[in-house]
Amino acid sequence: MSVRKSDLYNFIPMSIKDLNKIYDLELESYNFPWTKEILRDCILYKYDSFSVFFNENLVGYVIAKITYPETHILNLTVKKNFRKKGIGKSLIELIISESRLRNSENIILEVRISNIEAQSLYKKLNFQIIGTRTNYYESENGREDAYVLKLDL
Repeated sequence: MSVRKSDLYNFIPMSIKDLNKIYDLELESYNFPWTKEILRDCILYKYDSFSVFFNENLVGYVIAKITYPETHILNLTVKKNFRKKGIGKSLIELIISESRLRNSENIILEVRISNIEAQSLYKKLNFQIIGTRTNYYESENGREDAYVLKLDL
């Protein structure tokens, strides 16, 4: 029996002991990252957050708030050299499954208008654009709009 590469990915609830790794990946991934304090609070206040490890290395995470009637995905991050391997999709599917278990009726999230790769992933998962948030994200040129996406469960 051989080990498949996908068997080496470990999806676990986010833990405060991994905060430094989470923050380092946040800094590596974004020009305008969340602060370490915000990430810490998401863990301590029991947001619905999951980390993905490949062997011992953090390669991604998702932070969401699953409630009735609506779930909100707040942050999805995958390490650059691990993108396009299904990790982001698996993290979103994990939130979808958890949301259904808790009777959430829909999931919303925001995505930068310029983030075509993320939009493509969300479209594959049947998210629909339902609006725009003007000047939602910081950017090099001031502010950037975000699409609001929704998935009915």
